[in-house]
Amino acid sequence: MKKFGVVLSVLAAFTFAVAGCSSKSASDNNKPKVSSKEQNKISEYEGIIKSARTLNESGNYKASNKTLNSIRIADLSKSGFGSLKTEYFQLQKSNDAFLLKKAKKQNQTANTNSNGGTTDLSTNDSFSSYSKFTGDYQFYNYDPDRLQSDLIIDSDGTVDQENTDGTSLHGVATISADSQSGILSYDVTTGTNKTKNINANVKIDVTWSNGQVETYYGYTSYDGNSVLTDGKTYHGDLVNEVWVKY
Repeated sequence: MKKFGVVLSVLAAFTFAVAGCSSKSASDNNKPKVSSKEQNKISEYEGIIKSARTLNESGNYKASNKTLNSIRIADLSKSGFGSLKTEYFQLQKSNDAFLLKKAKKQNQTANTNSNGGTTDLSTNDSFSSYSKFTGDYQFYNYDPDRLQSDLIIDSDGTVDQENTDGTSLHGVATISADSQSGILSYDVTTGTNKTKNINANVKIDVTWSNGQVETYYGYTSYDGNSVLTDGKTYHGDLVNEVWVKY
């Protein structure tokens, strides 16, 4: 009787082990497969993230953001890129926080030194109802001739623009509802120079510390991203400035 009980126990254990293996095998088969090409891209992006993290930890926030810009944002939504996407935006948020802090100090200094001049860089609450248009924007259709890289807009209107040559601009923005139509922009969903006319949802006026004022028109692209355009032409058939928030 004891022998029979032992045999049953062994059989039960074997059955459980086989079932477990089968379950694990089925689970593995259900996992989305990552091609060797995508795996190479993941490895490449891991290296970029590592470099950006090192720059962030050493206080080189501007360089860290510039390094992150080497990553194609659309790739981060693919299967297998989830952890990279999380770290990308965590690093970007950390970099932006320090860059905006610096811009705020510069704005305060500019206000103090203006001695009643016309450039007012005081913060405001105009973005309180338009949080969709705050955050980090990347310059669309980058080419070596353009210096623009990142545009950061904080909830209090503070603006910081980072350029590829290491320079930056700081100022303050106000936002208001707008419904102008026929404004020139890029079709940012194509990743090309294809232009289109858009209907604006908002208008953003940026006053830079040098006293210059720029106006951007904001809208939502077909893929749900916030986009800013100045609506001006560049080199005849291109758009002067278009920024996309990913």
